[in-house]
Amino acid sequence: MKSVLGALALAFVVLAGPAQAKLITFDDRAPVAQALTSYEGLDWENMSTLGAVWYTGFEDTGFGHGTVSPENVAFNAGGDVVGAVSLATGTFDFDSAYLTAAWIDGLQLRIQGFNDGIELFSQVLNLDTAGPTFFAAGWGGLDKLTFTTWYDGCSCKGRQFVMDNLMLTSEVPEPSTWAMLVVGFGGVGVLIRGARRRDQAATA
Repeated sequence: MKSVLGALALAFVVLAGPAQAKLITFDDRAPVAQALTSYEGLDWENMSTLGAVWYTGFEDTGFGHGTVSPENVAFNAGGDVVGAVSLATGTFDFDSAYLTAAWIDGLQLRIQGFNDGIELFSQVLNLDTAGPTFFAAGWGGLDKLTFTTWYDGCSCKGRQFVMDNLMLTSEVPEPSTWAMLVVGFGGVGVLIRGARRRDQAATA
């Protein structure tokens, strides 16, 4: 019995494997401005992508200066709403991102990390348009990130921030992995029941 349980534990480790880091560059999307909804296994709210080099004048703004991997970046659509990225099931780690002010030097960005509605992390960054700020977060166990911008207490428009090369680490095994684990648990259940019957027969 112990050998069976040991094999199952080993199978779980092998099948689940280590958590996989994912670099999200947004570069597989069209360069035209378009909303992010479901993308890279995540749910996005009030976030869009844009290829700055395709828009005259944008290359000399934070959109262009904040482009780390050509050619697209993400930004909070409208500039006057909270942007968010979340995971419907499971959790993820927020490892890092490159962040830039789109239009206004001195733009304040508050990033908050949540799990089940409880704030676990919060950080305020001061961003400029000249180039990206690299933020090494190292936040773990999240199911949602929110991004809120403001400038000197003003809630006016033009408060877009630019994000590129977002690094997240998923802590959720792939669906196929879960299916294999469920089958494995079912098989072990059958083995355990068979072993119990044999033990009962031997002692009868």
